[in-house]
Parts: sequence; structure tokens; C-alpha cells
Amino acid sequence: MDKPNLNPDKYSFAKALRPFSFSVALITCGLGIAVAFSKGEGDIASAVAVMIAGILLQAASNLANDHADLHFWNGKTGQLAEQVIQQIRRNFAFAGLFALVATAIGLWLVWKTGWPLFLMGLFGVTAGYFYTGEPVVYKHLGLGVPAVFLLTGVLMVSGSYYAVAGVWDNKLLWVSIPVSLLTAALLVSNEIRDYLEDQSSSIRTLTVRIGFDVGRIFYAVLLLSVYPISYYLYLNNLLINPAYLIFSLLLIWQPIKLLKCSPGDCELNKLPPMTGCFFLVFGICFILSVIRLS
Repeated sequence: MDKPNLNPDKYSFAKALRPFSFSVALITCGLGIAVAFSKGEGDIASAVAVMIAGILLQAASNLANDHADLHFWNGKTGQLAEQVIQQIRRNFAFAGLFALVATAIGLWLVWKTGWPLFLMGLFGVTAGYFYTGEPVVYKHLGLGVPAVFLLTGVLMVSGSYYAVAGVWDNKLLWVSIPVSLLTAALLVSNEIRDYLEDQSSSIRTLTVRIGFDVGRIFYAVLLLSVYPISYYLYLNNLLINPAYLIFSLLLIWQPIKLLKCSPGDCELNKLPPMTGCFFLVFGICFILSVIRLS
């Protein structure tokens, strides 16, 4: 069972950066920004700043994601272990740099918008740190998925709107749910891909805790549930034209079909990028469905 851990490629900067997941920042921030502009409350400078900060925070989160794995590699000896440890620490240093720049941008937005945005940002950064940071480490407690749903989903959408519009709107909490579910699905896709590695490394992610088969079902539920929830939002006048979402159905079956793979199957490497691609297409369609929100 230790064999999966002997491949350090997953810790390379390019793979740890997980560029396919940038769709999360693009869509969650983009949704909040688009709604603000559709209501005539947008500010271009703030919108650009929010998008840059969102992408930097997503990159920082991705690069810091594997820092909790140090507890496993610190117990190993040899050149391979040293290489992996160096890669993890380097990625974590870049994560800190990106987070610092994003924080500077955030402080400028606070100066423009007001102190409530500072409290939101402080909560987000603190809670985000504990995803891989001691003493909590959501990842090892199986709480990574709900944390991502809240922090990179609900908080990013509503926070982006507030930063650009300068006012709070509770409707954004409801509107953010479908894309927030897909941010959670993106993390679950990573956990499904890394199931054997995490299991053998005693990394107790949600998928490791509930098992591979249940994890696959949970992933499918997250993806498919965005449609009935979107329809519910439409019935409550929070979506203008849900017909746009039909186009995203063309892509949803690609990641779903991969769920037939067994743990460790190399085909599962395609699951996260395919999930990210679906998220991007669904997100664009969803934004088109809500931009006239009033």
C-alpha cells in the first residue's frame, strides 16, 4: 500500500498549483461581480482587484493543500523523501507569497468598502489556514469538503459582491449554492483520484472515511443536484433564465462516466480537470441565468 506514495510528481509546482481549479475563483468571484454590475452597483477597479485577489487566494490554497502531508514524509529517509519535503515547503512558501499579495489587495478593498469586509476576509483567511494548518487540519478530519463549500463557494460569491457593490445582499447566499456545491465536487474529485495514496498515508479525507464507493455516489450527487437547486432558485425569482444551464449538460457525463473506474486507475487522473471544465461551463451558464437579479 506504500507504493502510491513513492511518486513525488503530485508535489511539483505545476501539479500542486492545480490550474484547472482556477475555474473556482473565476466563477465564484465572477458571479458576485456580474450580479453587482447587473444591478448597477459595480465598480471596475474593485472588480479587477477582486478577481486578481480571488485567483491568488485560489493558487495559495492549492499550493498549501499538501502541506499536511509533511507528517508522513518527515518519517521517511532517502533522496526521494528529501526531494518531496523540499517541494512541499517550496510550494508552501509560494502560497504564503500569493496570500500576502492577495491580502494587500484585500486591504485596499477594505479601505474602499468598509470594515465588515475586513472581518469577512479575516474569517476566510483564518478558516482557510486551518484546512492544512495545525492544530485543526480540516483535511485530516474529513471536513475539507464542507470547508471548501463555505469558504471558496458561499463566502467568495457573497464577499465578491459586497466588495464590488459596497452593500450586502442576503440573496447572494442562496444564489451561491449551486456553484458552491461544484467547488466541493472539485475537491471530492481530487480525493477520489488520490484515494489509495491518502489511505496508505493515513490522510483521513472525507472520501477515505466514507469509502471509495460512497465517495463516488457523493460526487455524483453534488454534480447532479445543481440542476434541481437551480430550478428551485428560478421558482423563487432568483434565476431569470435557467434555460442557459441546458448547455452544461453536454459536459456533465464526461466526469460521471469516469466513476466506473476502480481505485488507483490512471483514468481517474482525468477526473479533477474534467470536473473543473464542467464547473467552468456550468458557472458561465449560471452567471448568464442570474445577471439580471434584482
